[in-house]
Amino acid sequence: MYISGRILPEKLAALITTPLFTGGASAAGDTLLEIILRSSMQAVDSTAACLFLADKMLQKAQTAAYICDDTFYRVDAKKELPAAAAWVLRQNEPLRMNTPDAENGFTSNGMDGTPYSASGFIAVPLSIGDACIGVLEAVGKQNGGDFSESDLSLLGIVAGYAAPVYRTSCAYRLYADAVKYGEQRGGYISKEEPFIAASPVMREKLELCKQLASSDIPVLIVGENGVGKASVARQLHIHSRRAAYPFIRVNCAEPAEELLAHRLFGGEDGSTAGEDCFKQAGGGTLFLDEAAVLPLHLQKKLLDRILALEQSGGNIRLIASTARDLERLTREGDFLSELYGRLNVLPLYIPPLRQRKEDIDALAQFFLRQTAQEIRKPFSGFSEDAQAALQNAEWKENIRELKNSIEYGCLNGYPPLITAECLFPNHTAAFTGELGSLKNATDIFKRKYIRTVLETTGGNQTAAASIMGIQRTYLSRLMKELNIKN
Repeated sequence: MYISGRILPEKLAALITTPLFTGGASAAGDTLLEIILRSSMQAVDSTAACLFLADKMLQKAQTAAYICDDTFYRVDAKKELPAAAAWVLRQNEPLRMNTPDAENGFTSNGMDGTPYSASGFIAVPLSIGDACIGVLEAVGKQNGGDFSESDLSLLGIVAGYAAPVYRTSCAYRLYADAVKYGEQRGGYISKEEPFIAASPVMREKLELCKQLASSDIPVLIVGENGVGKASVARQLHIHSRRAAYPFIRVNCAEPAEELLAHRLFGGEDGSTAGEDCFKQAGGGTLFLDEAAVLPLHLQKKLLDRILALEQSGGNIRLIASTARDLERLTREGDFLSELYGRLNVLPLYIPPLRQRKEDIDALAQFFLRQTAQEIRKPFSGFSEDAQAALQNAEWKENIRELKNSIEYGCLNGYPPLITAECLFPNHTAAFTGELGSLKNATDIFKRKYIRTVLETTGGNQTAAASIMGIQRTYLSRLMKELNIKN
């Protein structure tokens, strides 16, 4: 937060009466942007204001919002920043100019060339920590006066408060939209794939996600199946200025090739349902999950689409993931080298769960609370033997297998503590793998148990859910996952 000049007490008193500080922080979207701009104008007595949410590396604005002639405007486009705003973004420093320097391009103009009828302006960075996510400007002092250092400090206070408020609003909007529209419409903070960083290595990954989030450089997330690559992709999105826009996840391992092609490239009817994933992700992030398994002919179409996007300056962030060795696949001719080059700009490796023991307990506790709530069993934790079993298990399927194990333990066990015998169908299976995967054993138990109860109730799912002590909706979800027909 920039504070330099002395601020008069009456100015501070006036500042806290602006909309941003009197409840406006709970707003979202365009309403919040307008509140930030009007609060800025009120704080420094300016005639206009503008806000750029921008890409520091590309020096382009993803979103521009401004108030001119008391009218609010918003533009979503990847356009060059005005020179003054670009300087503030690049230097992460404020700028005060009462006589615009046209020679250096330091004039204040809105996006699309919309001018302000003013001669002076002040501009401050919108920063979260050391990361600059945009620029806030106040333009034209009322009554034709000059902006002071005190005005610059006041605008710095507004920006320092507004930046985290806007970021929080974006994250909440992302979550709320996902709950409303479902994962197919966009990504979300999934309760089934939480990003829990208890281990030092995953804390480092989280910090790296925050650093990478400030750029639009394509990221390739690499790691075994089930390590949480999708959760990492969501973190990259959530911490970026694109957080208020869609996160579109495409499962490239979709076995139905026709469905996958439709998901990637859209339909022919021109309807919203026929839109390709690139259009759906407009302004946001497109996540190609397990891109290595794409058939070659779909790889070629995908490459063409990415090339067209680059030429048109398309406004999306591209993230991909793989559990396979893409470099080897490229050498062997099973993956297009040009596509590999565009996806593997910045690789991010996620280690397997067995190499980050601290995360096991944190994830286990998370899944225990989640499952216990769903099935309405008052579990409070794990017995000592269960804790040891969790730490010593191989977890070949990583977080996915751990979640299945906790679900099995909750269904099979009795409160208040989960025991090792409840977690694993055969205690040695977790260590040797000789009896098949835990997921298969868990699914077998769930399927047999649910069918037995349904037979007892004559197919009445409400009664069956009551007997099992779980919610009716949770039973329906289990039946769908396990392909149980009533």
